[in-house]
Formats: sequence, structure tokens, C-alpha cells
Amino acid sequence: MINEVALVESQAPRQSFTERTEALDRVKTLSLLPNGLHVTTAMVAAYFEVAETVINNLLSRHREELESNGLRVIRGAELQKF
Repeated sequence: MINEVALVESQAPRQSFTERTEALDRVKTLSLLPNGLHVTTAMVAAYFEVAETVINNLLSRHREELESNGLRVIRGAELQKF
């Protein structure tokens, strides 16, 4: 069994789970924006039943890793176009 603390604190154990998203839909469906590819911070927070500040803190702590896994934050004019 994987130690939960190790998953939170260390990138290496998390890497083995980055492509394993099938379990997420078994728990409950993640709502997506109309394009079927993107989510908002609020949507992720609702899925995990946590406050948006929790998601923002994780984004702050692990931004490089999340960006390497495809995270893209859009704001301002780009967000308006989206």
C-alpha cells in the first residue's frame, strides 16, 4: 500500500499515477467545461469536496510538476476568448 504522506510530499510516487484516471470516474464524474477538456479551479474543488483555497495552495506548491503534466492556467484576455 502507498503511504499517503509520501504521495503528498514527494513527486516520485505520484508519477506512477499520472495516467491512471479511470478510477476517478468510478468514484464520481468530473464535470468538464463544454469543450470536454478543461475544468475550472472551482470545478476541481467541488469534485474533491474541498475549498478552492486548498486547490490554489496545491497549485502553488506543485506548479512545476502540474504544468509538466499539462496544467495550463488562463487569465485575462485569453480567458475572455476561451
